[in-house]
Amino acid sequence: MRGFFKLDGPFFKYGTVLADLIILTVLWAVCSVPLFTIGVSTAALFYVTTKQVSDKEGYVTANFFRSFRANFFQGIIVAVILGTAAFVVYASIRYSIVLTEGREIILTLDYIAAFEVIIVSIYIFPLMARFDMRILELFKTAFSLANRHMFTTLTCFVLFIAIALMCLFINPVFILASIGAYAYISSFMLMRIFRRYCPDIDVDESNVSK
Repeated sequence: MRGFFKLDGPFFKYGTVLADLIILTVLWAVCSVPLFTIGVSTAALFYVTTKQVSDKEGYVTANFFRSFRANFFQGIIVAVILGTAAFVVYASIRYSIVLTEGREIILTLDYIAAFEVIIVSIYIFPLMARFDMRILELFKTAFSLANRHMFTTLTCFVLFIAIALMCLFINPVFILASIGAYAYISSFMLMRIFRRYCPDIDVDESNVSK
């Protein structure tokens, strides 16, 4: 029992992880307040958590703002594109519901488009966080990985829904670490995929964003 409370014991180890997740959630929320910076904040969030998965933790706040500055303009543009796509799909669904002819076909296409926007969003910000890519390349790679690794994609999606439901129906205190927890857990799955295409990602900083 005494070893449990040692500096390198489970208490301090998991306590440090929890504290990091809370800090990351707060940083993400505060830096997303203007809304148009939500993409930048999300990329910064995943920069920290993917580095932690690579056993290169560093300072949480310093790493967060390092990525925030490096991906500022690209993150805004990507978020605007995704937001616009989501709005167009939503408007199309609302319009298609009242159609009398061809509604089923159009709605099916709308739901497929909505699904693709969601799953691309799962991959594009972690990719932005760890790789130097142009915007078009980011979207193409995110689309390819999201559809090629559907099991991981759906697992990340279900994980996000599960954490959201925990915050809503179990205990609102989960909100304090919710976003950080999602990014941290999903980073293990996403990094496993990234390593297939870039085996040196854990050690080679030349691939890491800025």
